[in-house]
Amino acid sequence: MEILGKYGKWKYIGIINPIIIAAITIIVILSSCKSKTKEQTLDELWKIAHEICESNIILDSHIDWPDKHLSFPEDISKKTTKGDFDFVRSEDGGLNAVLSVAYINSIYGVDEGRIIVDSVIKLISGYVYNYPDKFAQAKNPHDINENFKNNLLSLPLCLENGMPIGNDLSYLKHLKDRGIVYITLNHNKVNQISDSNFDDNRKWNGLSPFGLEVIREMNRLGIMIDISHSTDSTVFQALRYSVAPIIASHSSCRHFTPGLERNLSDTLIKAIAKKNGVVMVNLCSMFLDSTCMENCSYLLNWYQTNGVDMDSDEGIDFARKYAETHQIKSNSEQVVDHIEHIIKLAGIDYVGIGSDYDGMGPSQPTDLPDVSSYPTLVFELLKRGYKEDDIKKILSGNFLRVWNEVIKTAESFD
Repeated sequence: MEILGKYGKWKYIGIINPIIIAAITIIVILSSCKSKTKEQTLDELWKIAHEICESNIILDSHIDWPDKHLSFPEDISKKTTKGDFDFVRSEDGGLNAVLSVAYINSIYGVDEGRIIVDSVIKLISGYVYNYPDKFAQAKNPHDINENFKNNLLSLPLCLENGMPIGNDLSYLKHLKDRGIVYITLNHNKVNQISDSNFDDNRKWNGLSPFGLEVIREMNRLGIMIDISHSTDSTVFQALRYSVAPIIASHSSCRHFTPGLERNLSDTLIKAIAKKNGVVMVNLCSMFLDSTCMENCSYLLNWYQTNGVDMDSDEGIDFARKYAETHQIKSNSEQVVDHIEHIIKLAGIDYVGIGSDYDGMGPSQPTDLPDVSSYPTLVFELLKRGYKEDDIKKILSGNFLRVWNEVIKTAESFD
């Protein structure tokens, strides 16, 4: 989105006397001072944005770096050549807690899914073991806070797609013990738990009978319920049957992308907030802007039709050429538009950031290319008048509050 300034022009008719000349001179001087003050103010806000990011916990609730790593292995303790995430860029952006996703493609069965879960757990454990001065595991908000004090990057685990649960509720206890802190009920296909908003097959009209059991057991164990990728019916039913708050780990506002069920309607946003949950805004451009959605959908269809991996050289080259004539990227202003929309609907306590970095293909916003970019978001919030206390809630406070409440709810089952 290009923001164009408005320029006016004074036009004077008649004889200009000395008083008018003097008045014009004062106006010019004052205008010049105002411009300089504004420029200095923006510089000041940029400095404040960096200070806020350095001194407060930044938690991103959805980064797909493990899947990226399994496909393109690189050492994330250093700056990597592929992907959106590594330790170096996390430090640059002030990122402190990365909800690290064990993503299970819907094409896999239960056994394959469990192998992937184990692989991601071993991957993260390996980084914590090999780089104890950089990374640490985290199973609860207390761990996040302690790791922050010790200048360590927290790598809590989450599962995207509950398919590996199969029909075995006891596997949920296994996941909890291994450090899984939230489970996205499904991905882009209906599974044994619930319907997906990317799948026309609405087998269960929301949650399955087994899905109701999964909801109850997740409540009992203190695992957060994530409804990103779920149909509207699934979300409403999860809200009805869960006794704990629920989260949308990486979803944006349908208000800006009419017809895209992957994003949340105003009604759902209000309902999640009423349950004391939180909506974590996705930074993927196709979920932020209708034009980007249409053009990115074309790209995805082209990849699928031609059997091309979006991360391959051919896939990257095609996207680059397509983007020369078609808008596929949004910007930080549009991200904050979504954040503000949630705030206007529900309040400052119910919104956060779930970027979907390493899971959005070539759809990163122009000025938010990777995890070094959080100061840019904070800068935009500051420009719109948000104060540090409210920004802290967006950066991590709201998510940590929900997480604590889910754990507290589980304790009440004992």
